[in-house]
Amino acid sequence: MGSSAKKKREKKADFQKPKLKVGKARPKNTNATDTSFSSKSIILKQQNLSESGRDSSALFNHNLSLLSSKNDTQRRDALQYLTTVCAATTKSDLPQPASAIVAKAQSLILDGSNGVRSQVLKLFKALPTNDFGPLDQLVIYVRAGMTHLSSDIRLSALDVLDWLLVSKGTAVMATPGGWVKMLRTFQNLLSWQSQNGKVASAQGGSWTATKTGSGNLGSSKLLVHQITTLSTFLTVGLTLPAADPHAAAKRASMCFPLYQMHAHMLPSRSNAFGYLNLFGAVRDQESEGYDDADERIAVFNELGLLDAFRSGAKEAKQEAGEVGRAASNLEKALKLADVG
Repeated sequence: MGSSAKKKREKKADFQKPKLKVGKARPKNTNATDTSFSSKSIILKQQNLSESGRDSSALFNHNLSLLSSKNDTQRRDALQYLTTVCAATTKSDLPQPASAIVAKAQSLILDGSNGVRSQVLKLFKALPTNDFGPLDQLVIYVRAGMTHLSSDIRLSALDVLDWLLVSKGTAVMATPGGWVKMLRTFQNLLSWQSQNGKVASAQGGSWTATKTGSGNLGSSKLLVHQITTLSTFLTVGLTLPAADPHAAAKRASMCFPLYQMHAHMLPSRSNAFGYLNLFGAVRDQESEGYDDADERIAVFNELGLLDAFRSGAKEAKQEAGEVGRAASNLEKALKLADVG
């Protein structure tokens, strides 16, 4: 009888809520796990987290692989490490050739982080420019950055193009589409188009210049940078190489007693007869690469781009301040394309 009453009291206690006093903590459950312990160190087997234990080449390759990381901080830190190593290492001692480093880092021209984009340009400047290899993909990324929706990325792409024009010069125009497509890109960015959507010709064409701070031009800083970079691009592309008045005499003295020996020697550049396009696909004018300044001037006038940029520069010159000064420099660069 007593045992039955005891069991009833125990069952009833399971469904009764304990009355707690104010400030009194709730009693711990009987099956609660004790988590009061703390770990002082974590040891990972077969993994060394310190940089001193790694080979320098393996560490360089590891940071090179981090350029494709989804974390912008990791990408920026990896670029800083690569820049430091490349600046302090000679060309022959680089763990990877400069062309492989550029191929891995060139897509970061379009990165959304301002710190990553600025660090990419520093990395390019630390590399030997003569070992960049073909600039085709790099120029394509620059053009993509120039037409990006973000004005910050457009400014960064223009900075990269400015550096390319200084370091590589006419090699930018020698890439497929590096001359005409780049000029078309500037034309679209500046909105220097006729009302019927075609390039204005010398016979006429109605032109309207988009004012600063409206339309597709964006801020005054971006507009000034675009016009200034265009001036540099045209100056590099339209300038004829200086002629040596004593070139014929020097050639004759070197080749004597042979006659026109230079015409029968091996070419000094790769793919010397590439302009003939004997085995390649059919080329169009926009995708062509132009090595010679005379060819660039002829195409520039043939497509009516001279009149297009001249009309746009005339309209932009009416703006006061930095925009007008940049347009004046553009007019000086356009004088290089005047023929006849």
